[in-house]
Amino acid sequence: MTDGLSDDRLAAIFIAAVLVTSLATANVADGLVLALSPLLVTLAMMLLVTREGWSRSGWERLGILRAGKSWWAVAVGSSMLVSLAATVAVVVLGYASFIEPDSEFVSAAVVMAITGPILAFTEEIGWRGYLQPRVQRWGVRASMLIVGVVWAAWHLPYILLTPYYHSEGNRVITLLLFTASAVAFSFLFGYLRIASASMWPAVLAHWAHNWTFALLTGYLVQTQHPVVVTEYLSGDTGLFVLIGTIIAALIVRRKCRAAIEPVQHAETSVPPTP
Repeated sequence: MTDGLSDDRLAAIFIAAVLVTSLATANVADGLVLALSPLLVTLAMMLLVTREGWSRSGWERLGILRAGKSWWAVAVGSSMLVSLAATVAVVVLGYASFIEPDSEFVSAAVVMAITGPILAFTEEIGWRGYLQPRVQRWGVRASMLIVGVVWAAWHLPYILLTPYYHSEGNRVITLLLFTASAVAFSFLFGYLRIASASMWPAVLAHWAHNWTFALLTGYLVQTQHPVVVTEYLSGDTGLFVLIGTIIAALIVRRKCRAAIEPVQHAETSVPPTP
């Protein structure tokens, strides 16, 4: 039951809600409310706006009831490999060097292994769970581009209004790399979502990226060029991460072409609602 609202209108309401919430909560509790906002907005949409959440079919559309286990290894492996390859590249180029992990490494890895999937879930239930299926009628690639742009825009208040995230380096370069990387991640995670008919591979890929780059840059490498390494080349959304994610997305797309083509045909055969 959607109370007569089309997917286009529901997507517009969702996008407006998450962006307004982002702007209003970027400085609340060090960004914790912001991190939870895709989940909170999704629950509001599902339980209050359309009441789809009061039936099993509503949650099935989010891909939350299907595990998609056959894609878990690809999801985790691709994200980890991209971060590792980016870090190796900056080491080979002489911008950083590997070091032995200190005593905090194991505890940090365990903590992030526990909290990371939870935080990844609070985002992915909104992006790949709720939003992507509702804009997919515009085409598979278009839907991933839309989600990626919204995802990047959602981060902007946290980047621009707080000192906690991507606050170093040239702001224009950082924002360009971040936006491009968010779109690339949206394609990688989006293809995993379609291939598995589940949001869980996207959750795992999201967590694996955050976990791997945080441990690599925080505990396993040292550098005299922190901005170049963590912002411009490696780290979260550096150039090498962007390139690696594009390659990973293309490989996953090739592997799941059989799953993507029927979706593309089904969505493009019906014109978008004005």
